[in-house]
Amino acid sequence: MTTRADMLAGTQDAVVFPGQGSQRPGMGADFYKQWPIARRTFEEACDAVGENLVQLCFEKDPRLHLTEFTQPCILTMEIAAYRALVEAFGLGATVFGGHSLGEYTALVAAGAIPFADAVRLVRRRGALMQQAVPQGKGAMAALLVDDIENSGALRIAKAAGAEVANHNSLAQVVISGTAESIDRAKRELAEALPALNFIPLQVSAPFHSSLMRSIEVEFRAYLESFERNFRPELAARVTSNFTGGFYEARSLTANLVQQIAGSVRWLDNMRAIGARARRIYEIGPGAPLMKFFQTLGRSVTPMTKVADAEAALREYSPPRAEPSTSRSSNGVTGPAAWNAAVPESRPVRMSITAVVPESPSPVAAPASVRTVPQPERASGTRALIDAERLGDASFRADHNVRLAYVAGAMVKGIASPELVIRMGRAGLLAFFGSGGLSLERIEEGIRRIQSALPPGAPWGVNLLHNINHPEMEDRTVDLLLRLGVRCVEASAYTVLTPAVVRYRLKGARLSGDRARPANRLMAKLSRPEVARQFVSPPPERIVRMLHEKGLISDEEARAAARLPMADDLCAEADSGGHTDKGVAFSLLPAMMHLRDEAMAEHRYPARIRVGAAGGIGTPEAAAAAFTMGADFILTGSINQCTPEAGTSDLVKDMLADADIQDFAMAPAGDMFELGARIQVFRKGVFFPARGNKLYELYQRHESLDAIDEKTREQLEKQYFKRSIAEVWAETRAYYLRADPAQVERAEKNGRHKMALVFRWYFVDTMRRAQRGDAADKVNFQVHGGPALGSFNRVVKGTPLESWRNRHVDELAWFLMRGAARVLEERWLRFSSSAVAERVA
Repeated sequence: MTTRADMLAGTQDAVVFPGQGSQRPGMGADFYKQWPIARRTFEEACDAVGENLVQLCFEKDPRLHLTEFTQPCILTMEIAAYRALVEAFGLGATVFGGHSLGEYTALVAAGAIPFADAVRLVRRRGALMQQAVPQGKGAMAALLVDDIENSGALRIAKAAGAEVANHNSLAQVVISGTAESIDRAKRELAEALPALNFIPLQVSAPFHSSLMRSIEVEFRAYLESFERNFRPELAARVTSNFTGGFYEARSLTANLVQQIAGSVRWLDNMRAIGARARRIYEIGPGAPLMKFFQTLGRSVTPMTKVADAEAALREYSPPRAEPSTSRSSNGVTGPAAWNAAVPESRPVRMSITAVVPESPSPVAAPASVRTVPQPERASGTRALIDAERLGDASFRADHNVRLAYVAGAMVKGIASPELVIRMGRAGLLAFFGSGGLSLERIEEGIRRIQSALPPGAPWGVNLLHNINHPEMEDRTVDLLLRLGVRCVEASAYTVLTPAVVRYRLKGARLSGDRARPANRLMAKLSRPEVARQFVSPPPERIVRMLHEKGLISDEEARAAARLPMADDLCAEADSGGHTDKGVAFSLLPAMMHLRDEAMAEHRYPARIRVGAAGGIGTPEAAAAAFTMGADFILTGSINQCTPEAGTSDLVKDMLADADIQDFAMAPAGDMFELGARIQVFRKGVFFPARGNKLYELYQRHESLDAIDEKTREQLEKQYFKRSIAEVWAETRAYYLRADPAQVERAEKNGRHKMALVFRWYFVDTMRRAQRGDAADKVNFQVHGGPALGSFNRVVKGTPLESWRNRHVDELAWFLMRGAARVLEERWLRFSSSAVAERVA
């Protein structure tokens, strides 16, 4: 075959990536085995989507052929191989192309889209494409015949109702459409063109057809949530399936959206690549693109296995860099520009004042993006503030996390093992809500987390101060130490207890004049006098008692004087559940000053970090916390309304409809007699009013018998749904097992018996909510705060409006990326005003 005039070789090296259909079990396993950078790439992808892609790619897992999983698997394998070849052989491609899904790989390789973002994007893209058309309603087929453009085949197929999905080569086109249209095209083509080869494709949906348009709006919204991290100027080195030519920076997002339902103009892509490229390499599970290039007279070197790559690149030397094509946006040439897809090292904490642009020019965010301010940038500029640089760098390093962000514990396992696992796989910290669970359930949850997460992944467990049953706190610490739990969130403490001090000191070692704890502790609190205890060393009297009882060693006791009780303080303002309804603007600075005083007094070698919690449900709130100096932020209420939360779908439906004003204060069941308060959801439920009524009765009466008959009947019929005698029988049986002294006291003290019966209602209303008892919805006790209402307002009209799309790790990225955008927009506005004032 003679080389066509428009395919004369250029001067650069190109890499092309195949798409869906090239997958196979075991793909990439040899790259993974041979090169650490390939292994790190797979780990990064697993963290990004919370799935074990290593298993999916390397083992015979049937999910590999489901579009939702196929797409992230192929992308990951291709980037793992590409990065390995760049590192091992200095592969210096400056031209990139990809077929359909492969276009995302090409954009990552060119540095236009961060790899982790691309993995998330194609996971969502695949899921949406799979759901767009019911199984069996759509179909695709490949048409093969010489000079297909002039054969009449396309005219016949279109007349039958089919659409051209892929212009693959001079001899092959793929058609797509309804199953009926593809069947009709098959019959009419067989009659008109007997020489044509018609090959039905085994696909789950009619890709690249107008039947995919139904998902464009949702995918655009999801894609735009990542836009801030894109570098569209680098897309100019990548061919667009939608246009057929190379990208223009301004069209990156639009082209990716239109590509879903648009035809893949691969024939035009090949011509554009060939005009620039001297050598063309294909990296992927297979090499289908090589055959397409051959129809244009161009050879392609396939590198589907390590052996192929080693043979092809053993004598490799990159082409001479040309200023017009090898210079990156920041002026770097050569390999530094080529290797944009290789991950950077861990960033250090960023100072906002260090990134002032010379001539800021922010403009309004696009109307379709209504979540956070989103300043547009001129081509060639980068984001000034990065979500992964917000907060304290030592927090990210010590906890081995990507973001200075925490999903806090929610009692009764609402912060479920599944929630913790999803966060841990994404490289984010979450705490298992062990409060209120039996030791058996706590152990079961911890073991589930340990079996699902690799060593070193971030996670922790809530250690809840139990004022009524201190022995439960001791036994919980025994369990945590036995299972090797190395990170806890200590909450609801008013004074330090031997149990929490023992947890902190176990395993502590002295190294010179420094003490090194084995266990990390985050104290979540809202009162400065309590915080002072956690920024101080453990009390000597408790340390001495633990040592005398043999509960800590000599070295652990000596280390105590050189350690603060907590590594991290979390200043909890107006939050769901237990709250003093503190004001963050007052509380956070007070905690920070208290920390600074303790650092000056005790001269700890490591700085205690102070984070913010309570009321953080929007990017603006997160940005405000970081502006005030928070080292990290912690969220709670918003995470209860996620697929991973351990509560009923009915509760999640209710919470997804909550507004800011839909929360009220009620008594806390675990501290009922003390009058402690919690913040709960109130829209459409009577629990807040009924909880307050019970506390009022407790205050006014000395025993259950002292309550009038009409009120007792109301309690039994409307509150308890059973007789008071039955409630007491159940309560008595529980305490005989858990704490017999409580029964003995109640039988002598009628007021204490009343308190135990009323506490039963608080326990049962949480159970009803977690079960989703629709018939008794009015008695649901659901902890939460206004942050959730604020979040619901922000995401209204976006895919996150449905709680089923609110995966807990994606909420973290939503808030943190949004906070970075807000801070950048505010800084640019401030800088512009300052410049204008100086000029004036």
